[in-house]
Amino acid sequence: MANVPPKLLEQKLLRFLQEDLEFGDITTEITPDKVVQANLISKDQGFVSGLEFAQILLKAVGLEVKLTKKDGDPINNKDIVMTINGSSKVILMVERTVLNIIMRLSGITTQTRNLVDIVSNSNLPIRIASTRKTTPGFRYFEKYAVKTGGGDTHRWSLSDEILIKENHIAIFKDESIKNILTKYQKLSSFSKKIDIEVETLDEFDNILDLHPDVIMLDNFTPEMIQQAISLMNDNVSGSKPLIEISGGITSENINKFLINGIDIISIGALTHSVKSLDFSLNIQT
Repeated sequence: MANVPPKLLEQKLLRFLQEDLEFGDITTEITPDKVVQANLISKDQGFVSGLEFAQILLKAVGLEVKLTKKDGDPINNKDIVMTINGSSKVILMVERTVLNIIMRLSGITTQTRNLVDIVSNSNLPIRIASTRKTTPGFRYFEKYAVKTGGGDTHRWSLSDEILIKENHIAIFKDESIKNILTKYQKLSSFSKKIDIEVETLDEFDNILDLHPDVIMLDNFTPEMIQQAISLMNDNVSGSKPLIEISGGITSENINKFLINGIDIISIGALTHSVKSLDFSLNIQT
């Protein structure tokens, strides 16, 4: 996990809060200010995430925080995951931002953990990975939630890896996929892995002898994946490329894709369409 100093995280989180408070909180302005305790309570079952970020934000606005759960812990309906003490006005102002962070990240961690557990039960050494299909400005936090759920964060940015996809290949027009991969290999640094996306078995076969670091099988059926792995095992001796599969894989159909020889299953839905877990913040009176 990328290590971000707490002060930088605090700045990021305060910017999220600023979006809500740009022009003040006109409801809270006329509400009496009291020293109170508030409980942050789960209304769902799953795995909690984002508590560390919520704690940084709450402390930054002068509130006292006690965590009763930690990120990655299992939770049930009505579990108290955090208690907050301090100004009622400040708690009301920061309430929605804190809930949004924890709800979204807990949803991502829960979905990731469910998929990781399915893979673990198969006893295959396959990693569940996220993609760059993240919310602008929120990627660090969403990738953190994937990691907390036991998943692989994949690329953090475009500079992490050379990933040659269909649109890159299209720019080269009529050049063969083999020539395209050779050009990238010549121009790239030794420090960067090359991952190339293929859409057919012919494309897969054409690049095997060039030994890319990773080959991504895009929207391959389980039968096509089996054929690709057999083709690689028959034609590549020694070190083999990592095999990544992607495209339309969900918790409902993932068992069909748990095939010996696959190394990575990358799933954009981990971050782009996950269901948030429900939480509430209740002030004790």
